[in-house]
Amino acid sequence: MYRIRKSIDVDFAHHVRGHRGACINIHGHTWKLELLIEAEELDADGFVIDFKELKERVLKPCHDLLDHGLAIGAATYAEVSSDLARLGVELVKSRERVHGVAQPTAQTPMEVAGAHARYPGGIKVIVFPFAPTSELLARWLYQAAHDGIAAHAPRARVHSARVYEALHPVETVAEYTP
Repeated sequence: MYRIRKSIDVDFAHHVRGHRGACINIHGHTWKLELLIEAEELDADGFVIDFKELKERVLKPCHDLLDHGLAIGAATYAEVSSDLARLGVELVKSRERVHGVAQPTAQTPMEVAGAHARYPGGIKVIVFPFAPTSELLARWLYQAAHDGIAAHAPRARVHSARVYEALHPVETVAEYTP
């Protein structure tokens, strides 16, 4: 069995609906998304899957979706989207107050494995069909990887997905393997 591991770092915030501790607050991390891909046979070039293709098909779309956004669950979004829109308008207006220029935020439509970018009031919010805990994000990353490589490299399969919520001072990581 051949295995490759590839990761990417991404900065985003999240909120865990109903959390009994500090994760009830909106807070951010520099996350690490990591995939372990395996195959019994290599392709004609000697790869499980080319690292560049894994990045372009899976890790980059996940990064682009999450980067500098707020990740929340769909139930929370349904309850607070109008409040987020009001907040977003005021936050985006700060550009004009500080720089004298009213510059809207790019609002690129994005969807990866059931998670969607929304832009209430011009701020980036990523809406997941679940509360975005590290464990559930690992399962989501696994599904995104499966979807991204299944048709392209059918002999390769996703072994596991890891989501590192923290790297320092110690690693805090969730892993999903079906």
